[in-house]
Amino acid sequence: MALLFKNNLLILLILLVFISMDSYAYNENEAKTSEKEQPVIQVVSEIYPPYQVINEIGELGGLSVDKVKLLFHRSSINYQVKIYPWARGYQLALTQPNIFIFSLLRTQERESLFRWVAPLCSIEFSFYRSKSRPDIQLNSVAEAKKYLIGAQKGQASAEYLLRLGFEPEKNLSISYNNDNFIQMLAFDRVELIVLSSTYFASLIATNSPYADKIEPVFPINYLTRNLYLASSLNTSTDLISRLEKAYDELAPQFDHNCKE
Repeated sequence: MALLFKNNLLILLILLVFISMDSYAYNENEAKTSEKEQPVIQVVSEIYPPYQVINEIGELGGLSVDKVKLLFHRSSINYQVKIYPWARGYQLALTQPNIFIFSLLRTQERESLFRWVAPLCSIEFSFYRSKSRPDIQLNSVAEAKKYLIGAQKGQASAEYLLRLGFEPEKNLSISYNNDNFIQMLAFDRVELIVLSSTYFASLIATNSPYADKIEPVFPINYLTRNLYLASSLNTSTDLISRLEKAYDELAPQFDHNCKE
């Protein structure tokens, strides 16, 4: 009888151990499932050296990218950066919920269209001409209306020129990316383009065949501003708060002049 009691007690203890282990495994799997089910937040951008580039091992990097990665990592937000033509990414951030976008120039006209999360880098723009056209001289932005100008669709520079009365197909040629209208300028298909000084510096640094064919001719002071990480208006307040807190913590490490 005593032996039977001991055997039953041993069986009971073994069962309790297995039940305990099974419960632990369930809880661990439940936690892993919960972690996997965290929504992946979509972050959109474009390739725009030196702020967003594909590095030598095929990964996305750059002056703005590095900061954005730090902000999301510090915020413990599950995210994915998707590269689009700028006009498409801009439209997504303008219309869809919980979309983040960078590097977005903060202008008065855009102020109410997005939620401005964190400044990333300062930027300045100028009109550029072909070195073969020293006859093109400017003393004001208004004088540029005499020429055919290349600008990128969806960019603040194109928005600015349209607002000043520049007209597509008359004195404004809209392109979907910078490379297109840089080539157009180099081959005299447009007379001026709007380009950032940092983008021009990246052409020189990468030995672009167009770098020695173009030159700045007049600065556009209105467009000397900060590039931002921003979001669509209907983005979760919790996400915004976490990223703003991360920025407050990381800001002392950020060089907003973004010198390479």
